[in-house]
Amino acid sequence: MKKYVMALAGAVAMCILLGFVSNALAADANQPKETPKDKSMVVVGTVKEVKDSNGVVTEVTVKVNKELTYQIKLDAKGKELGKSMDGKRVKVVGTLDVKAGVKWLTVEKYEEQAKSEPKPKDKPAKEPSKKK
Repeated sequence: MKKYVMALAGAVAMCILLGFVSNALAADANQPKETPKDKSMVVVGTVKEVKDSNGVVTEVTVKVNKELTYQIKLDAKGKELGKSMDGKRVKVVGTLDVKAGVKWLTVEKYEEQAKSEPKPKDKPAKEPSKKK
C-alpha cells in the first residue's frame, strides 16, 4: 500500500512540475510579442455633425444602420468630414479603436458615395395553369 501512495505522489509531483515548465516556456521573454493587428477598416454610412450653441463641433458620427454608429475622432480630418459631408452618404477609411464599448474611427480618407437606387423587383411571369 505504501508503494502505491509513493507512486501516486510521484505522479502528482511530475504533473505539477510539467505544468510549471510549460507555463515558463509559454512566457519566454525571447519570443516575439504579439503584434497589434491592422485595425484599418472601411465604413459606409451617413455622416451627422453636431454643434453646440456657439457653433463649435462637438460630435461627428457615421451611421451605418439602426444599430451601428461610429464616433469620429475630432482631429483635423474628422472635423473636415463633418463639415463637408454632413447628411451625405460616405465611404470612410480609418483606424478603429474601441473604448468603453464605443467604436471610435480615426479618419484617414473619405469620399462621397452615390445613393444607390433601389432595384425594381422583377417578378417572374405567371404561367397559365394547365388543367386537364
